[in-house]
Amino acid sequence: MRIYHSREEVPPARRAVAIGTFDGVHIGHRRIIGEAVETARARGLRSMVITFHPHPLAVIAPDKCPPILTPLNVKADLIQDLGVDELLIFPFEEEFSRMSPREFCDLLFGSGVGAVHVVVGENFRFGHKAAGDVDFLAEYGGERGIEVTAVPLVKAGGKPISSTRIRKLLMQGELQEVREILGRPPSTHGKVVHGDKRGRTLGVRTANIDAYVGCIFPGRGVYLADLYVGKTPYACLVNVGHNPTFCSTDEESGERMRIEAHILDFDRNIYGMDVRIDFLEYLRDEQKFESPEQLVEQIEKDIAAARSYQGFAARRN
Repeated sequence: MRIYHSREEVPPARRAVAIGTFDGVHIGHRRIIGEAVETARARGLRSMVITFHPHPLAVIAPDKCPPILTPLNVKADLIQDLGVDELLIFPFEEEFSRMSPREFCDLLFGSGVGAVHVVVGENFRFGHKAAGDVDFLAEYGGERGIEVTAVPLVKAGGKPISSTRIRKLLMQGELQEVREILGRPPSTHGKVVHGDKRGRTLGVRTANIDAYVGCIFPGRGVYLADLYVGKTPYACLVNVGHNPTFCSTDEESGERMRIEAHILDFDRNIYGMDVRIDFLEYLRDEQKFESPEQLVEQIEKDIAAARSYQGFAARRN
């Protein structure tokens, strides 16, 4: 997949284009992108996804901008996995946010991009104050010979799928429902950093993950997870929270969350490496223990639960 960061980089070609923010690249987004890919293959076109960076709300209303589900590089990887030929990451800037719907269309679907077919979700809005909608886009396309397909919203559990719904479910620890909506386990990404090194003294080493700023991940608790070093997954236990057995009250009230992973049967040095954590199952609430010994006893129980987890066993077999 070729990636462009401005319209000027895009070489001339006839294209089927899917457009949207696509945060999370959930199954609803995949249907939109898949429609563009199928159309392109059937008609001998190039398939392109146009997405925006940063998130539009980060520019339009920063105080209302939600934490994102997928960093840009991860979103690009997920889009590539769908068989897309090209990705245009359009810089969403204040000037762009003030464009009228017609100016928006002229810029993104003009001769430079070569769109002959555009695919969007049925609730797609664009232009200054979200004045443009699917009807406007269809009218614009009719004037210029561009076909427009509006893909109906995908539902799960009788409710429309949205990134907002996924964020809420994540914070509630509803991993199974999130997995069904995403079509994959929810994950977070970050760098392994040095922590307090208490795990060594307790006999249970942990990797401390500095998650990407602005990304959302499941709420406080202990989870069974896969930690990916490169493309290799390792079974692990992950604690999301503030480590209440050791943290002071002031630390507990802070906004920054800790992510600590105990990787089963693992002794490599991975400090400074970028990793991905796929959250598989919610195990228990984060707890405060009266002593380090009680904490170790619970961790040993958690490790036993992890070793018996069928998801890990199936992968090893």
